[in-house]
Amino acid sequence: MEPVMMFVITAIIAAILLVAFNKQQESKISNHLYTSDVQQIYLLTAAEYKINVLENQQQLNNTTADLSIQKPNIAAELDLLTTAFESGQIPLNELNLRLDYLLDTLNISSSSMIQAY
Repeated sequence: MEPVMMFVITAIIAAILLVAFNKQQESKISNHLYTSDVQQIYLLTAAEYKINVLENQQQLNNTTADLSIQKPNIAAELDLLTTAFESGQIPLNELNLRLDYLLDTLNISSSSMIQAY
């Protein structure tokens, strides 16, 4: 009778350890979901910085209008991008890539992005 009792006690201890291990693994999964949310927040913040820099550049272009240089209409491009993002037509990654392209076409460096805020 004693070996059966030892087996039952061992099975109960093993079950408790498995439940504890499962809870630990589930908490790791929920932490991973949190990190993807943080990544989205960083991408959204980067997009806000880029839009602010582009708006500042548009204001600068309006005050120093030089008709000999052809520059894209930043305000129209920003309106198209923001409405497409808000309506869900383009994801956040695509928005950041297109904003990077606009910054590159206007030759805006990262040092001027730091000065934007």
